[in-house]
Amino acid sequence: MRVYYSLYGHLLHKERLYKGFKKVWKAKGAAGIDRQSLSDYAQNLSDNLDQLLLELKTKRYTPQPVRRVEIPKDDGGVRLLGIPTVRDRVVQQALNDLLTPIFEEQFHPSSFGYRPNRSCHDAINKATMFIRRYGMQHVVDMDLSKCFDKLDHELILKSINKRVTDSSVLELIKQFLKSGVMVDGEWQHTEIE
Repeated sequence: MRVYYSLYGHLLHKERLYKGFKKVWKAKGAAGIDRQSLSDYAQNLSDNLDQLLLELKTKRYTPQPVRRVEIPKDDGGVRLLGIPTVRDRVVQQALNDLLTPIFEEQFHPSSFGYRPNRSCHDAINKATMFIRRYGMQHVVDMDLSKCFDKLDHELILKSINKRVTDSSVLELIKQFLKSGVMVDGEWQHTEIE
């Protein structure tokens, strides 16, 4: 298993940030705590990416807290979402594009969530194949309560550190994990256990 010692420099290219922005633009999404929309960010895209690149190169980049949004669920409850700023989503996407090829080979072939070239339709097709092949008659649909809120950040970081030892990349990931959340105008700490 290959270990990557020096990755941060690969993040420091305007073209990588631009590709990240294009994916963020395509995914759409609401504004973060700064209330800057994708369209607003795009109006000065070159300058915005230059500023982001400078902050990353000089290691002065700091992610902002995410904006808390409550999405009503069918059962009457709410799903809590954290909406990052556009600039933070650009960096997250660029970092994701850098790290995904490293970790993709480790994931189970029947895992479909948040993976490139895989969709919920692929998951449905796989489930249908299992139902037909093994004569299954039931499908269980479940939602893990606050799944992403309950993930052990320290365990995730240790897992990443087995393949990526670049301290600058690891520090950037930690910054995102502990950037916090704004709820009703008040900052709340994100705990890394």
